[in-house]
Amino acid sequence: MRGLVRTRSGEPRPGVLVSDGRSVTTTAADGSWSLDPLGPFVFVVRPAGFACEPWFVRPAGSHDFVLDPVPDVFPHRFVHVSDTHLGAGPRYASLYPQPVEIGTGDVLTRFLTRLPELVPDVAAVVATGDLTDLGIDEEFAALRAARDASPVPLHLLPGNHDHMNGVVEGALSRNGYALHTADPAGYERNIGPRWYSYDLPGLHVVALDWHTHELGIDHEAQDAWIRADLESVPAGTPWILLSHDQPWHSILDGLPAQPLATFSGHRHTSRVVEVNGTLHVNTPTSLFGALDFSPPSFREVTWDGSAIRLRTRTLAGTTATFTVPPLPVPRPAVARWRHQLAGAVHRAAPRVHGDTVLCAVKDEDRAAGAVEALDLATGTPRWRTALRSSVKGTPVVHDDTVIAVEVSGDTVGLDLAAGTERWRAPSPDPLRLFAFADPVLAGDAVVVGDLSHLRALDAETGALRWERTDLSPYQTIVAHAAPVLAGDVLVVGSWPAPQSLVGLDPATGATRWPGETAAGDLPGLGSDITAGDTTIGTPRRDPKTGDLFVSGLGFLARIDAATGATVWRRPASLPWNPATPAVTDLGIAAVDAGHGVVLLDRDGGLVWETRIEGDSPFAMSSYRRTPHPLFAGPTPLDDALLVPGLDGALHVLDGATGALRRSVPLGTPVAAPAVVAGETVLLVGVDGGVLALDAAGLR
Repeated sequence: MRGLVRTRSGEPRPGVLVSDGRSVTTTAADGSWSLDPLGPFVFVVRPAGFACEPWFVRPAGSHDFVLDPVPDVFPHRFVHVSDTHLGAGPRYASLYPQPVEIGTGDVLTRFLTRLPELVPDVAAVVATGDLTDLGIDEEFAALRAARDASPVPLHLLPGNHDHMNGVVEGALSRNGYALHTADPAGYERNIGPRWYSYDLPGLHVVALDWHTHELGIDHEAQDAWIRADLESVPAGTPWILLSHDQPWHSILDGLPAQPLATFSGHRHTSRVVEVNGTLHVNTPTSLFGALDFSPPSFREVTWDGSAIRLRTRTLAGTTATFTVPPLPVPRPAVARWRHQLAGAVHRAAPRVHGDTVLCAVKDEDRAAGAVEALDLATGTPRWRTALRSSVKGTPVVHDDTVIAVEVSGDTVGLDLAAGTERWRAPSPDPLRLFAFADPVLAGDAVVVGDLSHLRALDAETGALRWERTDLSPYQTIVAHAAPVLAGDVLVVGSWPAPQSLVGLDPATGATRWPGETAAGDLPGLGSDITAGDTTIGTPRRDPKTGDLFVSGLGFLARIDAATGATVWRRPASLPWNPATPAVTDLGIAAVDAGHGVVLLDRDGGLVWETRIEGDSPFAMSSYRRTPHPLFAGPTPLDDALLVPGLDGALHVLDGATGALRRSVPLGTPVAAPAVVAGETVLLVGVDGGVLALDAAGLR
């Protein structure tokens, strides 16, 4: 096959790359090229400052690629989105009490139409896969309609859902990765090439098909092409990699040069880390709440010729942006002090140790995070220790060592008095470990990680005590449920696998229960993913009974901590609810993420139920785009329950009746539970504002 690359006016363009997805050639001085195509498409590597429509064709006798100049705004800015999941969600309809709210063509169109207003100089949108929900033609038609209506160009690449072709069948990848099978024919028929490259000013962009690469369907072809592609650009040219999931060693090792940055999605998670000089950006869902309970978000990405800069933007509902109120915010009358942390906060409540308040800090715009220590009485900063990536779990304290986990999986021990780093235990897999759960003390050890790589470290030195990598196949659902020490049993578990909680010996990590095996296979995506009693949020141990109260996928349950047996189970109104229940003398109080607060007796009977209404800027529950006021779990204060809200208020309920006593305006949404320390109540907003309230004024 042969042809030319030329401008609309007929000017030949030498030195332009043309590829069949297997080999790469360069146009001659007269713009001519020739290939013996082996792949299903032939495409032009669009030069910086030019568009080309079409930029790919099916192999034929000849074709001329015609380039059209586009405004070359520099620095170059594009928007990164992922996992739009266009579809009606039919496979979820029979599983949950309420339908999920995934993407639709109309919602995506509204978002794209608003982008020039939200990001005035945006040049393009990069969408890194799971564009559709079931990979069927109707969903691809909705995607094409949204693309055609978009005021800015879209660069698309497939995800695992785009390869379902309407069939959901579980599979284990060549790297032990729990996935499902792939049929890429639908994507190629409806969209086009599954891997390709293009150029920005001074920056090369490479897009891969991660799912088929991971399954081993065409990884050798993709590996050969990316090497040929990178060897065809001038030596030393910086480049970025687009991939549906965070690329692992199976993709990155052996490349001619490492990327400046990678952009991915898949996990419905927000994480930014730097590994061996490469910035890895994982962006959550933009059209609905993410599985890490990020609100709908997208990222502005700016290339200035030397570095990549990020700006994370949160969407309120599906149509408007939310701006955190500027400081100072209104203080409630019962406020003692307010302190602004160096970054934002996810769901991590403060930790009070003696007269010190410890706070986890996240930064979604760079590979950075922190732990800050404040004076409990005054809020005066004592120290702030900058870390290498965000901290999304509440730190713990062992003697005079503060222990925090970065989202990369690195665990650090800090001096309680000064914040200086005493030890650092590197992540066993910084590319694939997404560490969101709180670290948990078990005697003089701290337990960190997730069920595919659980570790116990010496709390004083960081030395490894034990580790388990067999509790679950590798999976990409971020674990928010921290282990719980229930007497002499360390109880672990996190949806979706294994399909029951597991009791371990805290000293050795050996399995206590269940008797046979702890793991089992991860259920296929076509199975009943509500099966079992795995937890979404951290369970609460009841001192009165010794049992655990668990918020799972669409249910609340009581679990016998000695055996793991389910005592009772009752449905909850929303499937994904990470809020830990609270234990009171009268029963178990739980927030069912959205609007409801319930008190159950210890036999599972309903004592009372209260609905809280309020305006909130965004939804944080997974697969929801309708904003809701409640998200964090309740906290007992004498005979009251404190329930903070995304509506920017602290709701004080009567513990015996559920009656709303008062709502205290806080000035910012709160996604973390309140912490009671004597006569002080501590709250931390999503903006990183720490607020200390007088407990007496809340009673």
